[in-house]
Amino acid sequence: MAEKICILKGGISPEREISLKSGEAVEKGLREVGYKTFSLDTRREDFFNRLVKEKPDVVFIALHGPYGEDGTVQGVLELLGIPYTGSGVLSSALAMDKVGSKRIFASYDIPFPQFQVLEKRRKSRIKPELSLPLIIKPVRGGSTLGVSLAKDKAEIEKALEKAFCYDSSCVIVEEYIQGREVTVGIIEDPEPRALPIIEILPKRELYDYKAKYTDGFCEFITPAPLKKSDYLKAEKMALRAYQALGCRDFARVDMIIREGKIYLLEVNTIPGMTEKSLLPRAARAEGISFPELVDKIVKSALKRKSKFPVTNYPAKNEI
Repeated sequence: MAEKICILKGGISPEREISLKSGEAVEKGLREVGYKTFSLDTRREDFFNRLVKEKPDVVFIALHGPYGEDGTVQGVLELLGIPYTGSGVLSSALAMDKVGSKRIFASYDIPFPQFQVLEKRRKSRIKPELSLPLIIKPVRGGSTLGVSLAKDKAEIEKALEKAFCYDSSCVIVEEYIQGREVTVGIIEDPEPRALPIIEILPKRELYDYKAKYTDGFCEFITPAPLKKSDYLKAEKMALRAYQALGCRDFARVDMIIREGKIYLLEVNTIPGMTEKSLLPRAARAEGISFPELVDKIVKSALKRKSKFPVTNYPAKNEI
């Protein structure tokens, strides 16, 4: 009998629209390989009751951003004893927190751009060693929402205001490293391994939300035409970052390469999962179709089913 898979999508983060598209693509792909599926929008008030009632074998989390990619939903599923795709509670929270993850990377000697954290409640000055231009972004968030490139002092204030719209407590000010932007998809098959590296060539100065999600604003080269030494170094760093955070099933690691030196930008534990997204694009370059990719991810999660404690789902009137 085919396993029943619930796809969680939508949600209440600023990345809701992308999540809805990811969820639709994932559900379509899983049906193509024979799974029974149903989807739930976590913005609906009854999503928890329906999740309990349906008792899925696995939940495929296709949520992006806060309240979906940050360990929140993962914690709920842990309490219910329902296996789910992707990284666990702590790994998800660390990857979403750009400051917390940098602390982990530093302990593993993984290089990343110099940065400073600015809190909204404090009027801190930017450190003199961080010279213009600067990248300013929310500490917690994704899809490059709230990210700006500031080239002068006037642009810094606008960039800070924009970033604080997506994280009301603190933002990151980071050195701008001009180089070749690449992304490394990782899947567990069954051990973590890198997919073909993609070079990102935005037609705008910054690979921002518009460049990501508007047709014609970006080009992608797969596999990235890097020197062999840089290519192998990028693969190794991506896997090291993935393992340092304790990720599982799949992820996407973004980095910048300049003059042979690689700087880690971030790890995305639930990257976009439409057929045009970067992780599926990397898989396709290796001959893995989208349905095959989501099937691999589900099978990886299903292996954990026996490790979850048996849960007596609460009766409807107990919720």
